[in-house]
Amino acid sequence: MELPKNCDRLNSHNPSLDKWLRVLIVVVLVLGIFFRFANLGQKIYWIDESYTSLRISGYTESELIQEVGDGQVRNIKYLQKYQRLNSEKTLVDTVKGLALEEPQLAPLYFVATRFWVQLFGDSVAVTRSMSAVFSLLALPCMYWLCLELFESSLTAWLAVSLLAVSPFQIVYAQEARPYSLFVLVILLSSAVLLRAMRLKTNSSWAIYAATVALGFYSHLLFALVLLGHGIYVAISENLRFNKTVIGYLLAAIAGFIALSPWTVVYLKNSQNVSHKTAWMFVKTPLSNLVKHWVLNITKQFFDVGFYSDLPRLYFLFIIPVILIILIIVGYSFYLLLSQTERRVWLFVMTLTWVTVAIFLPPDLIRGGIRSINTRYMIPCYLGMQIAVAYFLAVKMTSPQVTMQLQKLWRLALAALLSIGIISCCIYLPADYWWNKGRSYMNIPIARTLNSASRPLLITDWGENNVNKLGDLFCLSYLINSQANFLILPPKMVEIPQDFNEIFLYAVSTKSKTEIEKNTRNGIQTIYELKN
Repeated sequence: MELPKNCDRLNSHNPSLDKWLRVLIVVVLVLGIFFRFANLGQKIYWIDESYTSLRISGYTESELIQEVGDGQVRNIKYLQKYQRLNSEKTLVDTVKGLALEEPQLAPLYFVATRFWVQLFGDSVAVTRSMSAVFSLLALPCMYWLCLELFESSLTAWLAVSLLAVSPFQIVYAQEARPYSLFVLVILLSSAVLLRAMRLKTNSSWAIYAATVALGFYSHLLFALVLLGHGIYVAISENLRFNKTVIGYLLAAIAGFIALSPWTVVYLKNSQNVSHKTAWMFVKTPLSNLVKHWVLNITKQFFDVGFYSDLPRLYFLFIIPVILIILIIVGYSFYLLLSQTERRVWLFVMTLTWVTVAIFLPPDLIRGGIRSINTRYMIPCYLGMQIAVAYFLAVKMTSPQVTMQLQKLWRLALAALLSIGIISCCIYLPADYWWNKGRSYMNIPIARTLNSASRPLLITDWGENNVNKLGDLFCLSYLINSQANFLILPPKMVEIPQDFNEIFLYAVSTKSKTEIEKNTRNGIQTIYELKN
């Protein structure tokens, strides 16, 4: 097999560097494991995660709406029925609920998590721990991928270290959603593809076909990863129709055949898909897109919240850090393109830029926020981290770099890992983070309700029942059992009088007007819910 241009350089041994790196890597890996599993139940259980528990329980939105939307007063903890496993629903109900109401979500994560909570319990921490396990398994897959790609253990270990303490990876390792599984299958399938191209055996291509099917059932956006793999194989083979191309095509076809049952489900319930993904098409100014692109790249290495209410001095501090990270990422791709052979740089470029090429143009031309959704851009971010790992490996070992500069680059590696570690330390004790969306507003709302005496929370059904249901689930984790709730059915505005304090939660303008007409007391605004 032909070696990369820098293969010998990257594999050269420097005893003092090896010892220093071993200590650093061990520390970083231990911290990475700790960050993934520490305080798993700390963050607010937000809308998307509550829907994960709804799917795992086997209930559907329609069942919930029909049962609790009857105008009866119930204890807030009653909603936990739809967040827990029970004897009424089976695994079949979990898959059926996804198929009917959210077919854009592949079922593997939800099936695996249901088995997981059956074994270990259905608390918030246990439910989230499934994602943490997937994120942990991604680390050896990153090592394998970089070893196949660069044939350099140094580059592989650096990539693993960056992934281990990446704030972005830690955030999604602690979220009960399928994104850490998506990271895992991307790295696994990519490593298996490179192995199949190297060995050129039927068994290696069969294993790759299995990872393609696994990828599809983990996340439907794996199709973009497969597309990147196809472009890579075609160009690597100089557009010749040979055994390698045939192996890839057969594996891809096998993966699509395996996905065909879910494809039928997706097409049959595509109307629900359009409704659930309508948020992607919200138009946003170009300046806002650029800001999020920059911050999302930075979050791979440095993330301390980026909230708008932080002091100005804070922003003056982080702007230089953001600029340095952007320069490092940009120069890493330049170095990759200029100093590695085609089979190396082409793979990283296709992994990184195919997703960008699919999502960015529609946002710029027709409007939308696909390209600033970090969950969709995961392949792109993994490619960036691989490029940076190669960049640091070259700078730390290149004979063209003086020993003094090599030491500086070692310090740069330590600094890059340190800001990731600092970010994770800030993230862990927080009650919410940027990935929780508007659910952070439920924290002060819950505090208000918990301080009230026999409170009643009233809401109604409207156009956006998805968020409202998720918010109610979220509140059911935060509010004491003394609180009750009432969901007004259509044309009903009667308010029970035997409660000390009554709170209206995201009621429609029409219902609010009717309530004001039928109540003796006025309505006072405490919190404004943001969309």
